[in-house]
Amino acid sequence: MKPIYLPLVFSLLAISGCSDKNNAEVTPSSVNDKETVSTAEVESDKKEEKCVVPDVEGYDKVGCLRDGLAGVIKQSNDEYDKTNRVGYIDKDGQLIIPFEFDAIVAGEGGESLEFNDFSEGLAAVNKNDKYGFIDTKGKVVIEPKYEWASNFSSGLAIVSVEGLYGAIDKQGKTVIPFEYQALADFHDGFATAARPPKNPEDYESKYGLINKQNEVVIPFMYESMGNLSESLIAVKKDGKWGYVDTKNKAIIPINLAYETVSDFSDGLAAVFNYEENSDNLKYGYIDKTGKLVIPMQFTKVYWDDSEGLIDFNNGIAVVNDKEGQTFCIDKKGKETQCPDGRGDVDNQLTDEAEALEEEALEAKSNGAPQFIAITDYIALKPNENWTWDKLAAIPEVEKWQEKIPVKNDDSGASNYSISADLSDTGWMAAYGSQNQPNIIVISSDQSALESEHLEGVYHASDLFNQKDLSLIPSNCNVDSIFSQKFYKWQKKGFQPFYIYDVTMLNTSSARAELGIARSLEEFFKPENENLNLEVRSIDANDDEVTCTFKQ
Repeated sequence: MKPIYLPLVFSLLAISGCSDKNNAEVTPSSVNDKETVSTAEVESDKKEEKCVVPDVEGYDKVGCLRDGLAGVIKQSNDEYDKTNRVGYIDKDGQLIIPFEFDAIVAGEGGESLEFNDFSEGLAAVNKNDKYGFIDTKGKVVIEPKYEWASNFSSGLAIVSVEGLYGAIDKQGKTVIPFEYQALADFHDGFATAARPPKNPEDYESKYGLINKQNEVVIPFMYESMGNLSESLIAVKKDGKWGYVDTKNKAIIPINLAYETVSDFSDGLAAVFNYEENSDNLKYGYIDKTGKLVIPMQFTKVYWDDSEGLIDFNNGIAVVNDKEGQTFCIDKKGKETQCPDGRGDVDNQLTDEAEALEEEALEAKSNGAPQFIAITDYIALKPNENWTWDKLAAIPEVEKWQEKIPVKNDDSGASNYSISADLSDTGWMAAYGSQNQPNIIVISSDQSALESEHLEGVYHASDLFNQKDLSLIPSNCNVDSIFSQKFYKWQKKGFQPFYIYDVTMLNTSSARAELGIARSLEEFFKPENENLNLEVRSIDANDDEVTCTFKQ
Protein backbone atom coordinates (compact mmCIF):
# COMPACT_ATOMS: atom_id res chain seq x y z
CA MET A 1 0.00 0.00 0.00
CA LYS A 2 2.56 2.51 -1.17
CA PRO A 3 1.69 6.17 -0.60
CA ILE A 4 0.21 7.66 -3.73
CA TYR A 5 0.87 11.18 -4.86
CA LEU A 6 -1.93 12.66 -6.89
CA PRO A 7 -0.68 16.05 -8.12
CA LEU A 8 1.27 14.44 -10.98
CA VAL A 9 -0.45 11.10 -11.48
CA PHE A 10 -3.49 9.66 -9.75
CA SER A 11 -1.49 6.54 -9.21
CA LEU A 12 -4.26 4.16 -8.34
CA LEU A 13 -4.72 4.37 -12.12
CA ALA A 14 -1.18 3.27 -12.71
CA ILE A 15 0.07 -0.04 -13.90
CA SER A 16 -2.06 -2.91 -12.64
CA GLY A 17 -0.22 -5.61 -14.50
CA CYS A 18 3.12 -7.21 -14.53
CA SER A 19 3.00 -9.85 -12.08
CA ASP A 20 1.19 -11.09 -9.08
CA LYS A 21 0.60 -7.74 -7.43
CA ASN A 22 -2.84 -6.27 -6.96
CA ASN A 23 -2.95 -2.87 -8.60
CA ALA A 24 0.80 -2.34 -8.40
CA GLU A 25 1.38 1.38 -8.35
CA VAL A 26 4.00 3.73 -9.71
CA THR A 27 5.08 6.67 -7.62
CA PRO A 28 6.72 9.44 -9.67
CA SER A 29 10.30 9.89 -8.59
CA SER A 30 9.84 13.64 -8.53
CA VAL A 31 7.38 13.49 -5.65
CA ASN A 32 8.89 11.14 -3.12
CA ASP A 33 9.76 13.53 -0.32
CA LYS A 34 7.86 13.62 2.93
CA GLU A 35 6.49 17.12 2.43
CA THR A 36 4.68 16.15 -0.75
CA VAL A 37 2.61 13.56 1.12
CA SER A 38 0.41 16.22 2.66
CA THR A 39 -0.83 17.41 -0.72
CA ALA A 40 -2.86 14.37 -1.67
CA GLU A 41 -2.79 10.63 -1.10
CA VAL A 42 -5.22 7.84 -1.79
CA GLU A 43 -5.26 4.12 -1.30
CA SER A 44 -6.98 1.81 -3.78
CA ASP A 45 -9.59 -0.73 -2.69
CA LYS A 46 -9.84 -2.50 -5.98
CA LYS A 47 -9.78 -6.26 -5.69
CA GLU A 48 -8.31 -8.27 -8.53
CA GLU A 49 -9.29 -11.74 -9.60
CA LYS A 50 -7.13 -14.68 -8.59
CA CYS A 51 -3.62 -14.48 -9.99
CA VAL A 52 -2.50 -17.63 -11.79
CA VAL A 53 1.04 -17.37 -13.18
CA PRO A 54 1.99 -19.85 -15.95
CA ASP A 55 4.81 -22.17 -14.95
CA VAL A 56 7.34 -21.18 -17.63
CA GLU A 57 11.04 -20.41 -17.82
CA GLY A 58 13.20 -18.12 -19.92
CA TYR A 59 11.47 -14.83 -19.11
CA ASP A 60 12.55 -12.04 -16.81
CA LYS A 61 9.02 -11.42 -15.61
CA VAL A 62 5.75 -13.32 -15.99
CA GLY A 63 2.33 -11.87 -15.18
CA CYS A 64 -1.05 -13.22 -14.20
CA LEU A 65 -3.32 -15.00 -16.63
CA ARG A 66 -6.09 -12.57 -17.53
CA ASP A 67 -8.53 -13.36 -20.33
CA GLY A 68 -6.38 -16.44 -20.99
CA LEU A 69 -3.10 -14.57 -21.50
CA ALA A 70 -0.20 -13.52 -19.30
CA GLY A 71 2.28 -10.77 -20.03
CA VAL A 72 5.98 -11.61 -20.18
CA ILE A 73 9.17 -9.57 -20.36
CA LYS A 74 12.27 -10.81 -22.11
CA GLN A 75 15.09 -8.35 -21.67
CA SER A 76 17.72 -7.69 -24.27
CA ASN A 77 21.41 -7.96 -23.50
CA ASP A 78 21.68 -4.19 -23.59
CA GLU A 79 20.79 -3.01 -20.10
CA TYR A 80 19.86 0.42 -21.47
CA ASP A 81 17.52 -0.92 -24.14
CA LYS A 82 14.04 -0.96 -22.69
CA THR A 83 12.08 -1.48 -25.91
CA ASN A 84 10.27 -4.40 -27.56
CA ARG A 85 10.35 -6.57 -24.47
CA VAL A 86 6.68 -7.29 -23.79
CA GLY A 87 4.69 -10.18 -25.25
CA TYR A 88 1.84 -12.40 -24.04
CA ILE A 89 1.69 -16.16 -23.56
CA ASP A 90 -1.15 -18.60 -22.89
CA LYS A 91 -1.44 -20.95 -19.93
CA ASP A 92 0.80 -23.51 -21.64
CA GLY A 93 3.56 -20.99 -22.23
CA GLN A 94 2.98 -20.61 -25.97
CA LEU A 95 3.77 -17.13 -27.23
CA ILE A 96 0.48 -15.79 -28.59
CA ILE A 97 1.34 -12.11 -28.96
CA PRO A 98 4.95 -11.46 -30.10
CA PHE A 99 7.42 -9.13 -28.39
CA GLU A 100 6.28 -6.04 -30.25
CA PHE A 101 5.61 -3.69 -27.36
CA ASP A 102 7.77 -1.64 -25.04
CA ALA A 103 8.12 -2.30 -21.37
CA ILE A 104 6.88 0.45 -19.08
CA VAL A 105 9.70 1.98 -17.06
CA ALA A 106 8.62 2.19 -13.42
CA GLY A 107 10.02 2.39 -9.93
CA GLU A 108 11.26 5.43 -8.10
CA GLY A 109 14.56 5.26 -9.96
CA GLY A 110 13.24 3.81 -13.19
CA GLU A 111 14.75 0.48 -12.24
CA SER A 112 11.62 -1.60 -12.80
CA LEU A 113 10.11 -2.78 -16.09
CA GLU A 114 6.39 -3.42 -16.13
CA PHE A 115 3.42 -4.12 -18.41
CA ASN A 116 -0.37 -4.25 -18.19
CA ASP A 117 -2.44 -7.39 -17.79
CA PHE A 118 -5.50 -7.90 -19.96
CA SER A 119 -8.76 -6.54 -18.56
CA GLU A 120 -12.20 -6.80 -20.14
CA GLY A 121 -10.65 -8.31 -23.27
CA LEU A 122 -8.12 -5.53 -23.89
CA ALA A 123 -4.68 -4.57 -22.62
CA ALA A 124 -3.05 -1.14 -22.54
CA VAL A 125 0.31 -1.33 -24.33
CA ASN A 126 3.22 1.03 -24.77
CA LYS A 127 4.84 1.65 -28.15
CA ASN A 128 7.38 4.43 -28.66
CA ASP A 129 6.19 6.13 -25.46
CA LYS A 130 2.59 6.19 -26.65
CA TYR A 131 -0.23 4.08 -25.21
CA GLY A 132 -2.97 2.22 -27.05
CA PHE A 133 -4.90 -1.03 -26.68
CA ILE A 134 -4.71 -4.52 -28.16
CA ASP A 135 -7.16 -7.42 -28.05
CA THR A 136 -6.32 -11.01 -27.07
CA LYS A 137 -5.27 -11.78 -30.65
CA GLY A 138 -2.70 -9.00 -30.59
CA LYS A 139 -4.69 -6.76 -32.90
CA VAL A 140 -4.31 -3.05 -32.18
CA VAL A 141 -7.89 -1.88 -31.61
CA ILE A 142 -7.06 1.62 -30.31
CA GLU A 143 -3.96 3.15 -31.85
CA PRO A 144 -1.12 4.18 -29.49
CA LYS A 145 -1.58 7.93 -29.23
CA TYR A 146 -1.99 8.63 -25.52
CA GLU A 147 0.66 9.77 -23.09
CA TRP A 148 -0.57 7.25 -20.53
CA ALA A 149 -3.42 4.76 -20.19
CA SER A 150 -5.00 2.57 -17.55
CA ASN A 151 -6.66 -0.75 -18.23
CA PHE A 152 -10.37 -0.88 -18.93
CA SER A 153 -12.62 -1.01 -15.89
CA SER A 154 -16.42 -0.85 -16.03
CA GLY A 155 -16.15 -0.30 -19.79
CA LEU A 156 -13.92 2.78 -19.55
CA ALA A 157 -10.17 3.40 -19.58
CA ILE A 158 -8.48 6.47 -18.14
CA VAL A 159 -6.02 8.04 -20.60
CA SER A 160 -4.04 11.27 -20.74
CA VAL A 161 -3.36 13.81 -23.48
CA GLU A 162 -1.07 16.80 -23.01
CA GLY A 163 -0.95 16.25 -19.27
CA LEU A 164 -4.73 16.10 -18.76
CA TYR A 165 -6.84 13.05 -18.04
CA GLY A 166 -10.10 11.81 -19.51
CA ALA A 167 -11.77 8.48 -20.28
CA ILE A 168 -12.48 6.55 -23.47
CA ASP A 169 -14.75 3.63 -24.34
CA LYS A 170 -13.68 0.48 -26.19
CA GLN A 171 -14.15 2.13 -29.56
CA GLY A 172 -11.70 4.86 -28.55
CA LYS A 173 -14.46 7.44 -28.24
CA THR A 174 -13.84 10.12 -25.63
CA VAL A 175 -16.49 9.72 -22.93
CA ILE A 176 -14.96 11.95 -20.24
CA PRO A 177 -13.23 15.00 -21.77
CA PHE A 178 -9.56 15.72 -21.13
CA GLU A 179 -10.03 18.38 -18.50
CA TYR A 180 -8.73 16.80 -15.31
CA GLN A 181 -5.34 16.96 -13.69
CA ALA A 182 -6.08 13.61 -12.07
CA LEU A 183 -8.80 11.03 -12.67
CA ALA A 184 -9.32 7.68 -10.94
CA ASP A 185 -10.99 4.52 -12.16
CA PHE A 186 -14.74 4.45 -11.66
CA HIS A 187 -16.03 2.73 -8.54
CA ASP A 188 -19.76 1.97 -8.46
CA GLY A 189 -20.29 4.55 -11.20
CA PHE A 190 -18.26 7.34 -9.56
CA ALA A 191 -14.69 8.54 -9.98
CA THR A 192 -12.52 10.88 -7.96
CA ALA A 193 -11.07 13.68 -10.07
CA ALA A 194 -8.94 16.80 -9.71
CA ARG A 195 -9.22 19.96 -11.74
CA PRO A 196 -6.16 22.05 -12.58
CA PRO A 197 -5.80 25.11 -10.33
CA LYS A 198 -7.36 28.26 -11.76
CA ASN A 199 -4.20 30.18 -10.91
CA PRO A 200 -1.20 28.63 -12.74
CA GLU A 201 1.01 29.63 -9.81
CA ASP A 202 -1.19 27.69 -7.42
CA TYR A 203 0.15 24.15 -7.18
CA GLU A 204 -2.71 22.76 -5.11
CA SER A 205 -5.47 21.07 -7.08
CA LYS A 206 -8.96 20.61 -5.72
CA TYR A 207 -10.63 17.21 -5.74
CA GLY A 208 -14.22 16.22 -6.27
CA LEU A 209 -16.41 13.36 -7.49
CA ILE A 210 -17.93 12.87 -10.94
CA ASN A 211 -20.20 10.25 -12.50
CA LYS A 212 -19.97 8.57 -15.90
CA GLN A 213 -21.91 11.41 -17.47
CA ASN A 214 -19.16 13.77 -16.31
CA GLU A 215 -21.58 15.43 -13.92
CA VAL A 216 -20.16 16.84 -10.70
CA VAL A 217 -21.49 14.83 -7.77
CA ILE A 218 -19.26 16.32 -5.07
CA PRO A 219 -17.87 19.83 -5.68
CA PHE A 220 -14.16 20.30 -6.24
CA MET A 221 -13.40 21.49 -2.73
CA TYR A 222 -11.01 18.97 -1.14
CA GLU A 223 -7.24 18.78 -0.86
CA SER A 224 -7.39 15.03 -1.45
CA MET A 225 -9.93 12.26 -1.92
CA GLY A 226 -10.03 8.48 -1.90
CA ASN A 227 -12.30 6.10 -3.79
CA LEU A 228 -15.92 5.34 -3.05
CA SER A 229 -15.78 2.19 -0.94
CA GLU A 230 -18.50 0.78 1.30
CA SER A 231 -20.52 3.97 0.64
CA LEU A 232 -17.77 6.22 2.03
CA ILE A 233 -15.09 8.42 0.47
CA ALA A 234 -12.00 9.63 2.31
CA VAL A 235 -11.58 13.40 2.00
CA LYS A 236 -8.99 15.87 3.26
CA LYS A 237 -9.63 19.52 4.06
CA ASP A 238 -7.53 22.01 6.02
CA GLY A 239 -5.02 19.25 6.69
CA LYS A 240 -7.55 16.92 8.39
CA TRP A 241 -9.19 13.76 7.10
CA GLY A 242 -12.75 12.51 7.27
CA TYR A 243 -15.23 10.47 5.26
CA VAL A 244 -18.28 11.62 3.31
CA ASP A 245 -21.02 9.89 1.34
CA THR A 246 -21.89 10.57 -2.30
CA LYS A 247 -24.08 13.48 -1.22
CA ASN A 248 -21.03 15.05 0.44
CA LYS A 249 -22.50 14.54 3.89
CA ALA A 250 -19.78 14.05 6.50
CA ILE A 251 -20.30 10.59 7.97
CA ILE A 252 -17.00 10.72 9.87
CA PRO A 253 -16.23 14.36 10.75
CA ILE A 254 -13.30 15.90 8.91
CA ASN A 255 -11.11 16.19 11.99
CA LEU A 256 -8.92 13.09 11.82
CA ALA A 257 -5.31 14.14 12.43
CA TYR A 258 -3.55 11.50 10.32
CA GLU A 259 -0.91 11.88 7.66
CA THR A 260 -2.98 9.76 5.30
CA VAL A 261 -5.82 7.26 5.38
CA SER A 262 -7.07 4.38 3.25
CA ASP A 263 -10.47 3.43 1.90
CA PHE A 264 -12.76 1.24 3.98
CA SER A 265 -12.60 -2.52 3.56
CA ASP A 266 -14.61 -4.94 5.70
CA GLY A 267 -15.75 -2.00 7.82
CA LEU A 268 -12.25 -0.82 8.75
CA ALA A 269 -9.78 1.65 7.24
CA ALA A 270 -6.04 1.88 7.84
CA VAL A 271 -4.73 5.25 9.07
CA PHE A 272 -1.10 6.35 8.97
CA ASN A 273 1.35 8.69 10.67
CA TYR A 274 5.09 9.01 10.27
CA GLU A 275 7.30 7.38 12.85
CA GLU A 276 9.48 9.83 14.73
CA ASN A 277 12.73 10.60 12.89
CA SER A 278 11.83 8.14 10.13
CA ASP A 279 10.33 7.91 6.67
CA ASN A 280 8.48 4.78 7.78
CA LEU A 281 4.77 4.91 8.58
CA LYS A 282 3.08 3.50 11.63
CA TYR A 283 -0.53 2.52 11.22
CA GLY A 284 -3.67 1.17 12.85
CA TYR A 285 -7.35 0.92 11.92
CA ILE A 286 -10.47 3.00 12.49
CA ASP A 287 -14.10 1.93 12.31
CA LYS A 288 -16.94 3.80 10.61
CA THR A 289 -17.38 6.11 13.55
CA GLY A 290 -13.77 7.27 13.20
CA LYS A 291 -12.74 5.50 16.41
CA LEU A 292 -9.26 3.94 16.44
CA VAL A 293 -10.20 0.33 17.18
CA ILE A 294 -6.83 -1.29 16.35
CA PRO A 295 -3.89 0.71 17.80
CA MET A 296 -1.14 2.14 15.60
CA GLN A 297 1.26 -0.67 16.38
CA PHE A 298 2.19 -1.74 12.86
CA THR A 299 4.92 -0.43 10.56
CA LYS A 300 4.99 0.17 6.85
CA VAL A 301 8.50 0.64 5.50
CA TYR A 302 8.55 3.64 3.18
CA TRP A 303 9.84 1.67 0.20
CA ASP A 304 7.64 -1.39 0.69
CA ASP A 305 4.92 -1.84 -1.94
CA SER A 306 2.39 -3.84 0.08
CA GLU A 307 -0.79 -2.38 -1.44
CA GLY A 308 -3.73 -4.67 -0.92
CA LEU A 309 -2.15 -6.56 1.96
CA ILE A 310 -2.90 -3.99 4.64
CA ASP A 311 -6.59 -3.78 3.72
CA PHE A 312 -8.92 -6.26 5.38
CA ASN A 313 -10.14 -9.01 3.11
CA ASN A 314 -12.68 -11.54 4.41
CA GLY A 315 -11.90 -10.41 7.96
CA ILE A 316 -8.12 -10.73 7.74
CA ALA A 317 -5.35 -8.23 7.03
CA VAL A 318 -1.62 -8.77 6.55
CA VAL A 319 0.54 -6.47 8.67
CA ASN A 320 4.17 -5.90 9.66
CA ASP A 321 5.69 -5.20 13.05
CA LYS A 322 8.68 -2.96 13.79
CA GLU A 323 11.07 -5.84 13.19
CA GLY A 324 9.65 -6.34 9.71
CA GLN A 325 7.91 -9.62 10.53
CA THR A 326 4.77 -10.25 8.46
CA PHE A 327 1.70 -11.86 10.04
CA CYS A 328 -2.09 -11.78 9.86
CA ILE A 329 -4.59 -10.15 12.20
CA ASP A 330 -8.33 -10.38 12.62
CA LYS A 331 -10.67 -7.41 12.94
CA LYS A 332 -9.96 -7.18 16.66
CA GLY A 333 -6.25 -6.76 15.97
CA LYS A 334 -5.40 -10.21 17.27
CA GLU A 335 -2.84 -12.33 15.47
CA THR A 336 -4.52 -15.12 13.55
CA GLN A 337 -3.66 -17.82 11.08
CA CYS A 338 -3.18 -16.58 7.53
CA PRO A 339 -5.21 -18.27 4.79
CA ASP A 340 -3.05 -20.00 2.22
CA GLY A 341 -1.05 -17.42 0.34
CA ARG A 342 -1.77 -14.44 2.61
CA GLY A 343 1.21 -12.83 4.24
CA ASP A 344 3.45 -13.86 1.35
CA VAL A 345 4.31 -10.53 -0.24
CA ASP A 346 6.26 -12.17 -3.05
CA ASN A 347 3.21 -14.12 -4.15
CA GLN A 348 0.73 -11.44 -2.99
CA LEU A 349 -2.21 -12.27 -0.84
CA THR A 350 -4.96 -14.71 -1.57
CA ASP A 351 -7.57 -12.51 -3.11
CA GLU A 352 -11.34 -12.72 -3.05
CA ALA A 353 -11.55 -15.21 -5.88
CA GLU A 354 -9.30 -17.67 -4.02
CA ALA A 355 -11.49 -17.44 -0.95
CA LEU A 356 -14.54 -18.08 -3.08
CA GLU A 357 -12.92 -21.19 -4.54
CA GLU A 358 -12.26 -22.53 -1.06
CA GLU A 359 -15.86 -21.87 -0.06
CA ALA A 360 -17.03 -23.70 -3.16
CA LEU A 361 -15.03 -26.79 -2.26
CA GLU A 362 -16.54 -26.74 1.21
CA ALA A 363 -20.04 -26.23 -0.14
CA LYS A 364 -20.27 -29.77 -1.46
CA SER A 365 -18.44 -32.64 0.20
CA ASN A 366 -17.46 -34.35 -3.04
CA GLY A 367 -15.70 -31.18 -4.17
CA ALA A 368 -17.12 -31.34 -7.71
CA PRO A 369 -18.26 -27.76 -8.38
CA GLN A 370 -15.85 -24.89 -8.13
CA PHE A 371 -18.09 -22.21 -9.54
CA ILE A 372 -19.10 -20.28 -6.46
CA ALA A 373 -16.50 -17.78 -7.72
CA ILE A 374 -18.73 -17.22 -10.75
CA THR A 375 -21.94 -16.64 -8.86
CA ASP A 376 -20.28 -14.22 -6.46
CA TYR A 377 -18.53 -12.51 -9.37
CA ILE A 378 -21.80 -11.57 -11.04
CA ALA A 379 -23.03 -9.72 -7.92
CA LEU A 380 -23.76 -6.08 -8.65
CA LYS A 381 -22.97 -3.05 -6.54
CA PRO A 382 -25.76 -0.44 -6.24
CA ASN A 383 -26.50 1.40 -9.49
CA GLU A 384 -24.52 -1.11 -11.56
CA ASN A 385 -25.72 -3.14 -14.53
CA TRP A 386 -24.31 -6.31 -15.99
CA THR A 387 -22.22 -5.67 -19.07
CA TRP A 388 -21.14 -8.08 -21.77
CA ASP A 389 -17.52 -7.18 -21.08
CA LYS A 390 -17.82 -8.00 -17.40
CA LEU A 391 -19.43 -11.37 -18.02
CA ALA A 392 -16.84 -12.15 -20.70
CA ALA A 393 -14.21 -11.86 -17.95
CA ILE A 394 -16.01 -14.25 -15.62
CA PRO A 395 -13.68 -16.59 -13.67
CA GLU A 396 -13.45 -20.40 -13.82
CA VAL A 397 -14.32 -20.74 -17.51
CA GLU A 398 -12.82 -23.82 -19.14
CA LYS A 399 -13.55 -22.86 -22.74
CA TRP A 400 -15.46 -20.03 -24.39
CA GLN A 401 -17.84 -20.94 -27.19
CA GLU A 402 -18.92 -17.36 -27.83
CA LYS A 403 -17.19 -14.56 -25.89
CA ILE A 404 -18.53 -11.68 -27.97
CA PRO A 405 -22.35 -11.30 -28.01
CA VAL A 406 -23.84 -13.17 -30.97
CA LYS A 407 -27.23 -12.31 -32.43
CA ASN A 408 -29.49 -15.34 -32.53
CA ASP A 409 -31.88 -16.11 -35.35
CA ASP A 410 -34.85 -16.32 -33.00
CA SER A 411 -36.94 -13.22 -32.56
CA GLY A 412 -37.36 -11.54 -29.21
CA ALA A 413 -35.74 -8.90 -27.06
CA SER A 414 -33.08 -11.15 -25.57
CA ASN A 415 -31.61 -12.26 -28.87
CA TYR A 416 -27.92 -11.74 -28.07
CA SER A 417 -25.89 -14.27 -26.11
CA ILE A 418 -22.48 -15.48 -25.03
CA SER A 419 -21.69 -19.01 -23.83
CA ALA A 420 -18.89 -21.01 -22.26
CA ASP A 421 -18.05 -24.49 -20.98
CA LEU A 422 -17.36 -24.60 -17.26
CA SER A 423 -16.48 -28.29 -17.06
CA ASP A 424 -17.22 -31.58 -18.78
CA THR A 425 -20.72 -31.48 -17.32
CA GLY A 426 -21.49 -27.78 -16.88
CA TRP A 427 -21.84 -24.72 -19.08
CA MET A 428 -22.96 -21.11 -18.84
CA ALA A 429 -24.83 -18.73 -21.11
CA ALA A 430 -25.92 -15.12 -20.81
CA TYR A 431 -28.78 -13.58 -22.77
CA GLY A 432 -29.81 -10.02 -23.35
CA SER A 433 -30.12 -7.10 -25.71
CA GLN A 434 -27.28 -5.71 -27.77
CA ASN A 435 -26.58 -3.23 -24.98
CA GLN A 436 -26.54 -5.50 -21.94
CA PRO A 437 -27.19 -9.03 -20.67
CA ASN A 438 -30.33 -9.62 -18.58
CA ILE A 439 -30.40 -13.35 -17.79
CA ILE A 440 -27.54 -15.67 -16.85
CA VAL A 441 -28.06 -19.42 -17.04
CA ILE A 442 -25.82 -22.12 -15.54
CA SER A 443 -26.69 -25.62 -16.73
CA SER A 444 -25.30 -29.07 -16.02
CA ASP A 445 -26.16 -32.67 -16.80
CA GLN A 446 -24.68 -36.08 -16.15
CA SER A 447 -25.65 -39.70 -16.68
CA ALA A 448 -25.39 -42.44 -14.11
CA LEU A 449 -22.92 -44.14 -16.42
CA GLU A 450 -20.54 -41.24 -15.85
CA SER A 451 -21.09 -41.16 -12.10
CA GLU A 452 -23.70 -42.86 -9.98
CA HIS A 453 -23.62 -39.94 -7.54
CA LEU A 454 -24.23 -37.35 -10.27
CA GLU A 455 -21.84 -34.96 -8.55
CA GLY A 456 -21.40 -33.02 -11.79
CA VAL A 457 -24.96 -31.66 -11.57
CA TYR A 458 -25.10 -28.32 -9.79
CA HIS A 459 -27.85 -26.79 -7.70
CA ALA A 460 -28.27 -23.43 -5.98
CA SER A 461 -26.77 -24.89 -2.80
CA ASP A 462 -23.59 -25.72 -4.71
CA LEU A 463 -23.08 -22.35 -6.35
CA PHE A 464 -24.19 -19.89 -3.69
CA ASN A 465 -23.35 -19.34 -0.05
CA GLN A 466 -26.41 -20.53 1.83
CA LYS A 467 -26.40 -17.54 4.16
CA ASP A 468 -27.05 -15.29 1.16
CA LEU A 469 -30.03 -17.30 -0.16
CA SER A 470 -33.65 -17.23 0.95
CA LEU A 471 -36.38 -19.46 -0.51
CA ILE A 472 -39.28 -17.51 -2.02
CA PRO A 473 -42.72 -19.06 -1.34
CA SER A 474 -44.51 -19.58 -4.65
CA ASN A 475 -47.33 -21.62 -6.13
CA CYS A 476 -44.77 -22.66 -8.75
CA ASN A 477 -42.39 -24.32 -6.31
CA VAL A 478 -42.41 -27.98 -7.33
CA ASP A 479 -40.69 -30.90 -5.62
CA SER A 480 -40.93 -34.11 -7.64
CA ILE A 481 -39.15 -35.67 -10.64
CA PHE A 482 -39.29 -32.18 -12.04
CA SER A 483 -38.10 -29.94 -9.21
CA GLN A 484 -38.37 -26.15 -9.30
CA LYS A 485 -37.65 -23.59 -6.60
CA PHE A 486 -37.15 -19.83 -6.51
CA TYR A 487 -34.63 -17.95 -4.39
CA LYS A 488 -33.61 -14.42 -3.56
CA TRP A 489 -29.88 -13.74 -3.23
CA GLN A 490 -28.98 -10.78 -1.06
CA LYS A 491 -25.69 -9.65 0.41
CA LYS A 492 -24.85 -6.40 2.15
CA GLY A 493 -23.47 -3.80 -0.23
CA PHE A 494 -24.89 -5.47 -3.35
CA GLN A 495 -28.10 -5.44 -5.33
CA PRO A 496 -30.32 -8.49 -4.79
CA PHE A 497 -30.96 -10.88 -7.66
CA TYR A 498 -33.32 -13.78 -8.17
CA ILE A 499 -32.76 -17.41 -9.05
CA TYR A 500 -34.78 -20.32 -10.34
CA ASP A 501 -33.36 -23.76 -9.59
CA VAL A 502 -34.73 -26.51 -11.85
CA THR A 503 -33.77 -30.21 -11.76
CA MET A 504 -35.06 -32.96 -14.07
CA LEU A 505 -34.42 -36.56 -13.09
CA ASN A 506 -34.88 -39.92 -14.73
CA THR A 507 -33.56 -43.39 -14.04
CA SER A 508 -30.26 -42.87 -15.80
CA SER A 509 -29.42 -39.16 -15.72
CA ALA A 510 -30.10 -35.75 -14.25
CA ARG A 511 -30.14 -32.25 -15.64
CA ALA A 512 -30.16 -29.00 -13.70
CA GLU A 513 -30.51 -25.36 -14.69
CA LEU A 514 -30.03 -22.21 -12.65
CA GLY A 515 -31.40 -18.97 -14.01
CA ILE A 516 -30.23 -15.65 -12.58
CA ALA A 517 -31.83 -12.26 -13.18
CA ARG A 518 -32.45 -8.96 -11.39
CA SER A 519 -36.18 -9.69 -11.12
CA LEU A 520 -38.40 -12.76 -11.14
CA GLU A 521 -40.50 -11.14 -13.86
CA GLU A 522 -37.55 -11.30 -16.27
CA PHE A 523 -37.83 -15.11 -16.49
CA PHE A 524 -41.46 -14.96 -17.57
CA LYS A 525 -41.41 -12.08 -20.05
CA PRO A 526 -43.07 -13.09 -23.35
CA GLU A 527 -40.13 -11.71 -25.32
CA ASN A 528 -37.84 -14.20 -23.55
CA GLU A 529 -39.83 -17.30 -24.51
CA ASN A 530 -37.42 -17.88 -27.40
CA LEU A 531 -34.66 -18.62 -24.88
CA ASN A 532 -36.24 -22.00 -24.05
CA LEU A 533 -35.56 -21.61 -20.36
CA GLU A 534 -36.38 -24.67 -18.27
CA VAL A 535 -38.42 -22.62 -15.78
CA ARG A 536 -42.12 -23.48 -16.04
CA SER A 537 -45.39 -21.81 -15.06
CA ILE A 538 -46.84 -24.89 -13.39
CA ASP A 539 -47.86 -25.88 -9.87
CA ALA A 540 -47.21 -29.05 -7.90
CA ASN A 541 -50.08 -30.77 -9.77
CA ASP A 542 -48.43 -30.00 -13.10
CA ASP A 543 -51.23 -27.58 -13.99
CA GLU A 544 -50.52 -24.41 -15.97
CA VAL A 545 -50.78 -21.42 -13.62
CA THR A 546 -49.65 -17.83 -13.33
CA CYS A 547 -46.70 -17.92 -10.96
CA THR A 548 -47.07 -15.74 -7.90
CA PHE A 549 -44.45 -14.98 -5.28
CA LYS A 550 -44.53 -13.91 -1.63
CA GLN A 551 -41.61 -11.68 -0.71
